[in-house]
Amino acid sequence: MHNTLLEAVSGMFPTVLGFAAAVVALGLLIFAHEMGHFLVAKLSGVSVLKFSLGFGKKLVGWKIGETEYMISVFPLGGYVKMLGEDEENPELTPEEKEHSFTEQPLWKRAAIIFAGPFFNILLAILLCYILFLTGFPTVIAKVADVVKGSPAQAAGFKPGDVIEKVNGDYVDVWEEVSEYIKAHPGREIAFSVRRDGRILDMKAIPADVNGKGDMGLMGSVIVGAVLAHSPADMAGIKTKDRIVAVNGHPVGSWMAMADMVRVNPGRPMNFIIDRSGKLFSVNITPTLSKAKPGKKPYGVIGVEMGSNEVNMSYGPVESLKLAYERTYMMTSLTVQFIARLIGGREDASQVGGPIAIVQLSGRQARQGIGDYIIFIALLSVNLGVINLFPVPILDGGHLMFLGIEAIQGKPLSMRKREIAQQIGLFMLIALMVFVFYNDIMRSLGYLPMWK
Repeated sequence: MHNTLLEAVSGMFPTVLGFAAAVVALGLLIFAHEMGHFLVAKLSGVSVLKFSLGFGKKLVGWKIGETEYMISVFPLGGYVKMLGEDEENPELTPEEKEHSFTEQPLWKRAAIIFAGPFFNILLAILLCYILFLTGFPTVIAKVADVVKGSPAQAAGFKPGDVIEKVNGDYVDVWEEVSEYIKAHPGREIAFSVRRDGRILDMKAIPADVNGKGDMGLMGSVIVGAVLAHSPADMAGIKTKDRIVAVNGHPVGSWMAMADMVRVNPGRPMNFIIDRSGKLFSVNITPTLSKAKPGKKPYGVIGVEMGSNEVNMSYGPVESLKLAYERTYMMTSLTVQFIARLIGGREDASQVGGPIAIVQLSGRQARQGIGDYIIFIALLSVNLGVINLFPVPILDGGHLMFLGIEAIQGKPLSMRKREIAQQIGLFMLIALMVFVFYNDIMRSLGYLPMWK
């Protein structure tokens, strides 16, 4: 909790960087979405009267041909207004009807509506493609060593290999690989491994060691942070140091190292450290942790887990494949999260609104351009997926109306559509109130911040 009201209120206001990053992100997302509607409408022969980034009163605008391009006062959205759509005067000449949205075949109208969310997905693919093509700092699961005579050596693993997938699932940090192997003793595991710019497919069966899988793969135990005045700090350990061995035993995972420290409080332990390719030995005596009530204290040295990070880039064809896979994964996870949320199996406090977007945009921008671009891609996927939900006022709601029209052979009556739109507007306002409430409660400290 904040100690003063001033601190609580000040925590609600975004930083300049966060606000600027959010404006750029939202502007790009809205532009891509409306550009989808615009381009497909034009290709379908439909006249577009207005293209607006934002809602409400026009701030600036200019007219090119038949279309007025505008930036409006409220930036949380945008719209494309087509001929024949919501016109005050529905009387159109025969020539105008030919270019009217409402006079187009059902499939053309569906394509125009679907194009908005689809372009959000395309934007995510494009952003991921640029990152994979140009290169960006990437956390990797890198093999540090391979035990002789082990299943890993028999499978062909070598030091320096980077494990990208385990049984088809992407992995980033070594601990994910280690835990997966431990959980599958005696069961074949498929690995996708990058070596010298090539992707190799390998299969191996972990040995069963006391009910846990062991392949003889050694990962890099990287120090992510050193707590001030801790035993590790006093011994001179630094961020990015690699712990090679403890008491003469090679350590292949963070958990293996932590388990050894855990049971040796107060006993000097010898650590072999690799710092920028140079090995040295240092003695560290673990201290007792501050145990939670009901739990037994254990040994700690005051370091936090880090990870291997390299600048990865790929060729044009592979970058496209990886961009598609990453976008597909983001889309799938978004759909699954929303399904769990609707089913009550996900905490609704995780849902955020504009304030959350500003806060997260600023954080991702500070972490680097790669993180910020991936964040925009994820937002774009979210916008595309949510817009396809069959809720009146969203694109999915309009597609639902067209589906009903296709089934019954005629469009819904104006009265029914108006009622449905009012219901959709009420649902949207209720959602906005809820996400603003979450944002405010999170800023005041009543809800946990995202990690």
